[in-house]
Amino acid sequence: MIKLILSAPVPEMATAFEAIFSDVEGVEVINAPFETIPEFDCMVSAANSFGLMDGGVDAAITAFFGSQLQSRVQQYIVSHYLGEQTVGTAFVIDSGDNAHPWLVHTPTMRVPLIIDGTDAVYNATRAALLAIHHHNRAAGDDKKICTVVFPAMGAGCGRVTPESVARQMKLAWLSIISPVQNISWQQATACQVEVFNTTAYCPSTTCCPNASTRYIGFGDYRTTCSRTGQPCISLKHQADDVLSGAYQQRDSHTQYNIWHSYSLR
Repeated sequence: MIKLILSAPVPEMATAFEAIFSDVEGVEVINAPFETIPEFDCMVSAANSFGLMDGGVDAAITAFFGSQLQSRVQQYIVSHYLGEQTVGTAFVIDSGDNAHPWLVHTPTMRVPLIIDGTDAVYNATRAALLAIHHHNRAAGDDKKICTVVFPAMGAGCGRVTPESVARQMKLAWLSIISPVQNISWQQATACQVEVFNTTAYCPSTTCCPNASTRYIGFGDYRTTCSRTGQPCISLKHQADDVLSGAYQQRDSHTQYNIWHSYSLR
C-alpha cells in the first residue's frame, strides 16, 4: 500500500485532516508546503481541465519542477483528452525530477471556480489514487509510486470547507484501500449516501439551507443550490422533486427508499 502525505500549510486545514484521518493508517499530515517535504515519489496537482498551472498550488508545482512540466502536461491533455481533461479523470506523468519523479494531474474543476457544494474533491482524489494504482500495477519495482503528496483538494479557489475537503478525501482513500468486491444497487446506494454524508453537498444533515425550490409547471418543482446554481443533490429534495416524497431505486429483487435509508443514518 502506498503512503499518503497530506500537505496542509493552513492550520485549519491541517487540523481537519488530523481529526478526520486520525483512525486511518498509512496517512501523514504535514502542516507545511509540499516543497518542504524531503522524500516523496509523486505530487498530485489539483488542477483545471486544461493544464494551466499558473495559480495556487499548481503555480508552486510549476516553480518547483520547472515550466517544462506544464508544457508536457498540456501536450498530454491535447494528445489523450483532445484538449480538455474531464473532472474525475487523472493521469501519471514523469515530473522531470529524479528525486520526485512523478506527477498526477487530476482536475477538480474545468476552470477556476467555486466547487463547494459538489463532490468534485471526492471524484478528483479517487481518480488520482486510481491512476497511481494502475501505474503501479504496470510499473517495475524501480518505477512504482510508494509515497504520494496530496494538497488540500479544492480548498483554494474552490472554497471547499476544510471539513468537507478532509471527509471527501478520506472517503476516496478508503474506497481505494478497501474496494468493493460486489456491485449491487444496495452498494451503489450506500456509496451515494456516504458521499452525501461527507457534506459534499449540504452542510446540514437534515435539510440543505442553500436549497432554492421553484415551480416549473405541470405540477413539477425543481430544487437548485443557491451557492452553486446546480441541481440539488439532497436525497430529500430529489424525493420531493421526482416522486413527491419517495425517491426509489429498483433492481430485480428489491425496492429501496433512498431517502429513508439516508434519514436512518
